[in-house]
Amino acid sequence: MKTDEKHSPTHHCACHHEDAQCQGNHEHGTTINRRRFLAVGSGCVLGALAGSSSAADSKAQLVDIGALTRFSEEGISEEFTKDNFFVIRYQDRLFAASTTCPHMGNPLQRDPQDVKRITCGIHGSVFDGEGVATVGPASSGLIRLGITVNKEGHVIVNPVKEFPQDKWTDKACYVEVK
Repeated sequence: MKTDEKHSPTHHCACHHEDAQCQGNHEHGTTINRRRFLAVGSGCVLGALAGSSSAADSKAQLVDIGALTRFSEEGISEEFTKDNFFVIRYQDRLFAASTTCPHMGNPLQRDPQDVKRITCGIHGSVFDGEGVATVGPASSGLIRLGITVNKEGHVIVNPVKEFPQDKWTDKACYVEVK
């Protein structure tokens, strides 16, 4: 092995071959310095704390959107977009759908020209009243959120519980309404 000005005579770089010179833009060996150890260790600790707090906070994140009777007509409500979801009644089902476009994560809004559609103002995706992508570039429907009715008849949305389009048949992501 050769050494060069980027390495000490006692350190041999594995990238050295007879005809190649080290560019010095990579780490050598499997040792870890103190700074890297602290960065990785801190990240692990913070990740563990975030995981345990999200489970504890899931009840605190529940959103009471009111009595089921207030959602008597089909349509898309923007009343809870501050909580990052639409409330949609579609064909005898009530559900909460994320206000984030599944394509690139941009914010969505109800279409001002057609209040039965949702649009992405950035890339032009369009979603019908059920949340199905009808115009791309989005290729999947809106993420639905957990939804239930409590014993007082109030609709409760759980924004932490997410259901992609292939899980829309899960009874935890809609409420039957008649």
